[in-house]
Formats: sequence, structure tokens, C-alpha cells
Amino acid sequence: MNKMDDLHHIGLKAREEIAGKVGRILAKDSSSTDREAALELAQLLVEDAAVSVREALSRELQQCSFLPKDIIEKVSLDIEQVSVPFLVASKAVDDEFLEEVVRNCGDIPQEAVASRNGISEAVSYAIADVACQVAVENLVLNDTADLSERSHTRVIERFPQDRSLLEKLTQRSDLPIDVVEKLIFKVSQEFGEYIAGRFELTSDYASYLVSLANRHVFVHTLEGASLHEVENYLKQLKTAGGLNSDLLLNFLQNGNVRLFTCSIAVLLDTAYKAVETHIASGDKKILARLLEASGFAKPVVGVLLIAYERLLRG
Repeated sequence: MNKMDDLHHIGLKAREEIAGKVGRILAKDSSSTDREAALELAQLLVEDAAVSVREALSRELQQCSFLPKDIIEKVSLDIEQVSVPFLVASKAVDDEFLEEVVRNCGDIPQEAVASRNGISEAVSYAIADVACQVAVENLVLNDTADLSERSHTRVIERFPQDRSLLEKLTQRSDLPIDVVEKLIFKVSQEFGEYIAGRFELTSDYASYLVSLANRHVFVHTLEGASLHEVENYLKQLKTAGGLNSDLLLNFLQNGNVRLFTCSIAVLLDTAYKAVETHIASGDKKILARLLEASGFAKPVVGVLLIAYERLLRG
């Protein structure tokens, strides 16, 4: 393929065909000579006056695993119908470039990047941190995106009043258990303000009612989590001094045997299966020894045993 210095003298259909062919050559393992000639033509075609020509080139360039940065930039910053499909599917763009697009370009490019398959954690965080709301919604709905705890948290910080977006966030399979607690707190906080005004309750009493609902919902969420997630959360509670007798009593009163068992295992720093076997025996003396070894005083152990007996009878 020879270099063409004056493409504008060639008809539109011919230029569209050339653009498609150039893109296909660059997408394949072509010889160095063909590739060099194709790159020279691509440099001209990305600035063609006809949108259809640039579209034809962009469509084929999506399959390229490598492209010069200036070509990537020109296609990515073109009008929407040329740039969006490229930003969504291009294999040649790296995380650094995608972050730059998210942090420095407008809503449409941000939305396109958020729709990409397999977005990295770094790019996901950039979207959560600065992108427009539609882009963030695209990200949250993108099951292939790697959303870390910091990305989830940033979404909650930026859009604390958007119930629809927060509900979408709760449907993600990778939602960290710590983020579940933040989500529930946000919802409960709003509900607390509502019931305090609606029923003219004191703020303390409203907070108390909300805390009960908050705990019930959160325990229900824990029930559906994997054992690994539950263990991680309870270990954090233990470190913070929150894995106490009040919480264990709540687990028993709500019939959450797995959470109760896992709590004891975490307190004793032992395997869940070992504790489960002991508790499943139904021997109150064994359970009493486990609770005492967990650091609970005898009066507290007595209360927990009564709750455990009621659970068995129920």
C-alpha cells in the first residue's frame, strides 16, 4: 500500500473503504512494511473531514492491541459517534489513559469508559471519585468492573441521598460487608430524621428505634454473606471491641446460630468447624466452657445459655 498525500481528492466511499482496510491491517499481525504504511494513512484518516470515514477507521481500530498515542488521543477525543465505540471497546488504551479521560474529559467519554469490559480497580476508583452520575451508574451496573471497598465508599460519599443508585450498589456481587454497614447507616440516618419529624420524637428515641432497625437489617445481611466475609467482619468487630455479649445475645434471639457460632470461633481464634461441632452437641456445659474461654463472666454466660435453650426449644 502506497502513501496517499492527498486523500481529499478521493471519493467518500473509496476513503471509507481505505479506512476500513487500514484498520484491519493494523489489527492483524501484518508485515512491518504494511504496518508502517497503514500507520501513515491512519494519521491522515483520523483527521478526515467526513465523519463516516473516521467512523470506519475507529470501528476497525478497536481490535488493535497497540496504537501510537497520538492516534488513540485523536480518535478518543473525536465526536461522540466516533469516540464512544472506541473508548468502550479499544484494546490499545491503557489504564493511565483511561484515568486521564475520566478525570479530564466530559460526561460522554466518562460514560463510555464506565461501560468497558473488565475495568481495573484504579479506573473504577477514578470514575467513582470524579465522574458524572450517569457514568457512576454505568460503573455500578458493570459486573465486570473491579470495584474495591474504596470505590464503593466513594460512591456512597458522593451520592448519599440517591436511593436508586445506592440500591443498585447493593445488588453487586462484590459488595464488601463493611460497605453494607455504611449503606444501611445512610438509609437509617435518613429514616431517623423522617420519623423524628413525623411523630415528634426526641432525637435520642428516634436514634434508638433506628438502631434497632439498623441492627436487624444488618444481621439479615450477614446471614446471606459467605462464611469468609462473616469471619472478616467479626474479626474487625473484635479488634474494635464490638464483638460483645450484647451482639451474641442478639444473634441467639434472632435464631442466627451460624453468626453466634462464628463469633465464638473468632473470639477463641479457632476454626469455625471445631466450634460448630461442640455447639451442635447440645451440651450446655461445653457451651458454657466455650463462652467462659471467650472472656465472658459467669452471669453473662448464664444469660447466653438461657437464650440458647430458648432457641433450641423454639
